[in-house]
This record gives sequence, structure tokens and C-alpha cells, in this order.
Amino acid sequence: MRRFLFVCCLAAALLTAWTGGDAARAGMLSLTFDDGLVSVHAHAFPILKKYGIPATTGIIAARLKNGDDDFMNVAQVRELAQGGWEVASHGLTHKRPVDIPEGYAQEPLKNCRRVKGSHDVFEVKYDYEDLAGLTEDGRRLKELDNEKDVKNTPGSYHFDELIGEVVFRPLDPDDVEDGSIRAVSYQREMEESREVLAELGFPARTYITPHNYWTTHMRDLSRSLYDQVVTGGDDGNFPGRTDRWWIKRHVVHTADPVQAIIDLTQKVVMDQDGWLVLCLHGVGDDVGWEPWSAQNLEALAVWLKKNGVEVVTISEGVRRFFGDKSIPRGNG
Repeated sequence: MRRFLFVCCLAAALLTAWTGGDAARAGMLSLTFDDGLVSVHAHAFPILKKYGIPATTGIIAARLKNGDDDFMNVAQVRELAQGGWEVASHGLTHKRPVDIPEGYAQEPLKNCRRVKGSHDVFEVKYDYEDLAGLTEDGRRLKELDNEKDVKNTPGSYHFDELIGEVVFRPLDPDDVEDGSIRAVSYQREMEESREVLAELGFPARTYITPHNYWTTHMRDLSRSLYDQVVTGGDDGNFPGRTDRWWIKRHVVHTADPVQAIIDLTQKVVMDQDGWLVLCLHGVGDDVGWEPWSAQNLEALAVWLKKNGVEVVTISEGVRRFFGDKSIPRGNG
């Protein structure tokens, strides 16, 4: 009998080692709040703090650095971090990869021509729907509202979305010929957003995709920049079916009742032992995309606490979900 028990225990230990311990088990929930809206600090943070629930906030780096009344400032984000929240990158300017150049190789502006009657001002047809910015020999050019102001301002540009044309005045006209004028790519957005957040005191290792849009190319590029990536998909995450750089989230819409989110949590986390990541935005006011009421969030928090649902940040969720089987690559 003792020998039989020993063999059973040994088999269990070997199975645990083979599966990476608790890496094959999930049974947890993560709350993410995109964009860094000030209502997250004003409403979501105190509600979740009351119940001891952490969350992850996706910060648009340029907005945090430049300041905007609708978005949290550095002190407010720091308060969240000190309260156990994870600070993630949500891009530099919140662009989608389909709307701007994907990588560094696609950045150089080609076939630039001088604006008629001007020696220092240039124009070029732009092949994408949006423009995240222009750089000249690594320096950022200033975006202006009209072409007239550009003509009087060295180191500036204006993008006319209606005709898909960029007008710019470089700091040095010679830079136009040697390919130093570049349109910011999504790869640069991912890299610079991480750098800006680090400079502000938030070393983000999680990337949350703007607009929940993601591609296989971006996933491959992200591996060298972040430890994990969270996107959309409106699905749960389950062992053997989840990519560390393509973690799925379910979007919470304004019209979603609390019970619908509770039912989803019950199904994915408690019944299927999965990892459910919820995508929220503003809380308690009408600013931002698909805001949810503070009353709804508190009702959810009460239910989570009462039912003992494990709530973790994205980084902690990745540590538990993947264990040592998925090691980040290219991070130094």
C-alpha cells in the first residue's frame, strides 16, 4: 500500500513538473482600463481599492507626458502604481498599425517635392490614413493646423487627411534628399511609448494594443519590446490555446449589465478554469469610449470578493498562466 501511494505521489510530481506547476491552471480574472482616463483615478481606483482588487491601466504615453485634463497626470498614475496597479503601455499616440507604416523599413517619405514658389517647404503624397508624426534625422517635427503656418515654421508639418498629403518644412532642406524625413511607424510607437513611460517612472513590460487591433507582424515585432501583449478577441484564455503576445480580452460595453459580466466570469474563470481579461475604459462619467458606471463596477467588485475570484494584474496573470514554459525573448 505504501509503495502504491509512493508511486502515485511520484507520478503526480512528475506531471506537475511536466506541465510547469500551476502554469496549466488559470481560474483568474484581470481588469484592464484603457487610455488612462482621469475617471479611472477618480472612480475605478477607490472602488477597487476598497475591496483589495488590483488592475492594469493602459497609458497613452504622449498624453501622459504632454498633459490633458481628460487623462491622468503623472502623480495620479503613480498613486495607482503604489496601490498595486500595473502600468502598461497603450501606445505613444494611440494609432492602429493598419493606419500608419508598420515598421522602420516603411518610414522614409519618398518622392518629396518642393512646394511651388518655396525653396524650404515640401509636399508628398502619403499612403496611409493616419500620421503619428514626422521625424527629421531622429528629431520630432511639430504638427501644425495648416499649411500657411508650416511655411513660416522650420521643423513643422501639416497632414491633410482629405487628400492624403503631407506638407512640411524641414530644419535642413538637405535632409529631404538623403531619406532623413520619416513618418512614425507602429514599431516606433511601441518602442517610444515604452521609453517615455520609463522616463516618467513607469517601466512598462505589458503592451495593450490600441483599438484592440493586432497583426501577426506586430506580434513578432513586440517580442523584442515587451514581455506580453494584450489585445481584443472577446474570448477567454486557456492553456495550450493562448499566445503570450496575443492575450485575448473581452470588451465591457456601456450597455452591458453587471449580471452579464458576472455570468461571463462564472463561465470562463470558475467553470472552465480559464483566465478572463476584461477591457474597460472610463468609469463614472461620459468621457471616453464605452464608459461603464461606477455602480456597475462596485457591484462587480462586491461579487468578485464574495465569491473569492482571484483577480490579478496582467503581469501576475502571465507569471501564473505560463509559468517557466514561455520565456520572454529579446529583452536584453
